[in-house]
Amino acid sequence: PYIYLFPHTFQIIEMGNDFELLYYSYKKYIFEFIRVGHFPLWSPSESLGHSLIFNPFAQYFYPLSWILYFISFLIGDLSKHTYLLYTIFGISIYNVGQYLWLKKLNIDTKYCLLATLITCLGLKLNEILRFPNAIHSFCWFPWILYGMTLTIKNNNIIKSSIILFVSTLLILTAGYPYYILYGLVLF
Repeated sequence: PYIYLFPHTFQIIEMGNDFELLYYSYKKYIFEFIRVGHFPLWSPSESLGHSLIFNPFAQYFYPLSWILYFISFLIGDLSKHTYLLYTIFGISIYNVGQYLWLKKLNIDTKYCLLATLITCLGLKLNEILRFPNAIHSFCWFPWILYGMTLTIKNNNIIKSSIILFVSTLLILTAGYPYYILYGLVLF
């Protein structure tokens, strides 16, 4: 996705809408505190404040957020561009999961690749790019389908259970509650 989203990847255009005002502001707030050695648990910015760790926009318990913070700490700053690259990475996770799932359904490799390319180039997946939490929730859906298919097709209960558990945990912590409900219906 970094190739076909090159205007975003190379900072030719910038992401707007809720991307900066809602999602990026929480990441930057948490990162700045981590950089000085504190783990913020409270956000004083709205009304009298609220719990930061239970705010879905903050993705506080999402493991990939902490990898983003670590990489940003090494770079020295968490910029909007770094956060956008992190968001695009979610589409990469989705693509790999969809490809593996389709392969497990015994679909020919060229058709798996073509279906994955069509899906990731599609308007809907790129339209929600402005909602990083939605991308990082949705990207684990094909992984759950892959884990379910492994359970049905193989007797490898341990591998499929790990994939199902990790994917479900990541959907629950990715911070987009709508997709938790959608997932219940889909799965």
